[in-house]
Amino acid sequence: MKNQTILVTGGAGNIGSHIIEEILKTNPKSKIIVVDNFFNGKNIIKSPNIKYYPIDISNLEEVDYIFKTYNPKYVFHCASMLIQDSEKLPRKAINTNIMGTFNIVDLSNKYGVKKICYSSSASVYGEPKYLPVDEKHPFQYDNFIYGWTKISAEMIFQSNCKIDWLGFRYYNVYSDRMNQGAFYTQVFNIFYDKIKDNKDITIYGDGSQTMDLIHAKDIAKANLLGINSKITGEFFNVGSGKETKVSELAEIMMGIIGNKVNINYEPNDTQKVKNRRSSTEKIFNLLNFTPEIDPIIGLTNFINNK
Repeated sequence: MKNQTILVTGGAGNIGSHIIEEILKTNPKSKIIVVDNFFNGKNIIKSPNIKYYPIDISNLEEVDYIFKTYNPKYVFHCASMLIQDSEKLPRKAINTNIMGTFNIVDLSNKYGVKKICYSSSASVYGEPKYLPVDEKHPFQYDNFIYGWTKISAEMIFQSNCKIDWLGFRYYNVYSDRMNQGAFYTQVFNIFYDKIKDNKDITIYGDGSQTMDLIHAKDIAKANLLGINSKITGEFFNVGSGKETKVSELAEIMMGIIGNKVNINYEPNDTQKVKNRRSSTEKIFNLLNFTPEIDPIIGLTNFINNK
């Protein structure tokens, strides 16, 4: 991928912006083209090597212009409606997550892209039937809207992508760049605001719900390993392989901030998936990927950058 033109969709988002930084770190002479509708993402990485275009990937004519003009050789497809926005705006979620993905795959075929890395989600699994969840875990087809748009997008890659590709099913991605549209990890911002202001925290449910936390910088490293590998046509879980309870997360954040507040538990649990823990065996064996950022360090950085 050295000194090539690279397209990053959703490059102003949490994951996309970290991928751009990782590209610049490992391939400083690469030319990076970013398309983003800036619906959620606002993270602009300043570099003379980057050009940003305010384009929605569901607009075939505009995306075709980007491919025709720049002829990218590698694509990181990160653009997506997030969970909460998908529930509120299902038509836009379908247009972006499904039709937008079809556009990216179809144009990559047309213009001879060498490889695509696609940002999928562990939401394709729904509520796990077993833990840890491996890549053979069945999909949950009566999933919420976001989940089944990701299932549909994966099927587009499997049925229509004629070039090399890899897909990554992310677990609970966090960093100081995430926003409220991230359904599960929005608790980071909520807890931070409450603890900082010495206000009680409300947890819906008994606090035993778990997340599999993975920092966006580790997500970026997984993508770079994938794009540079010879492996193609595979999906990988990307998580830590460890469970963190919501109640534990609150206690950890209190310890880092240095304030102790009360936790109130309410019976109405809004979590769509109660427990998450990924199997990391496949991505370790095939891509030699292991997360580097411990959640305590990641949370400390998140709080210090607020």
